[in-house]
Amino acid sequence: MENENMPAQNIPEYDFNIIEIIKEGFRHLDGVKGTFVAAFGVYLVVAIALQIVLGIFFPSPTEEPNLLNQQIVTILSYPVLMPLMVGIIMMAINYSRGENIKFKSVFNYYHLMGKLALAGILIYVMTIIGFILLVLPGIYLSIAYVFTLPLIADKGMDVWEAMEFSRKTVTKHWFKVFGLMFLLSLIFLAGIMTFGIGLIWAVPLLFLTLYGLLYRYIFDAFEV
Repeated sequence: MENENMPAQNIPEYDFNIIEIIKEGFRHLDGVKGTFVAAFGVYLVVAIALQIVLGIFFPSPTEEPNLLNQQIVTILSYPVLMPLMVGIIMMAINYSRGENIKFKSVFNYYHLMGKLALAGILIYVMTIIGFILLVLPGIYLSIAYVFTLPLIADKGMDVWEAMEFSRKTVTKHWFKVFGLMFLLSLIFLAGIMTFGIGLIWAVPLLFLTLYGLLYRYIFDAFEV
């Protein structure tokens, strides 16, 4: 399923309504909220554990944070965290395709550890460079690369191919994708502010809307 040359004319055509797709996301929550919350909980626990363990070797005192050590810890955590994140993303995609999903499927993507970790590192580095340069390029890239990981796992793309395909596709409606992610982030923040209770809805809504609906709407008809 690999495609070394991705012609510009092959970028999918699409459009969507931000409010309507969020409403549709809410309608997909029944029966799967617990699965997504549990999977995301595992991701958080693993992320915190990695921060603690790696922090022993690369300490960053709170009074004088060591930015280099923080970045090293972030990058070293990617081989473990990226496959878990993709597991949650693919749960949303597969559920929206009518498949039965199980919690254990969150661990199904460690065979792609190398590709996913490399993608995470490249996205992180390029986004940081964008922020250092003029801020706006960093914001642009942080949104534009949002579909990179599922394109690797779902379509079998190589790392740079997936990054560029995601960037070029999102760029067609960058402000709408940004608006959707911004509203989903606000809903997620509201979930945190309700003592975490709202996350029961906010977590699955984020994954089901952005990936279960929008990713599928854009890419399912596209053959690599």
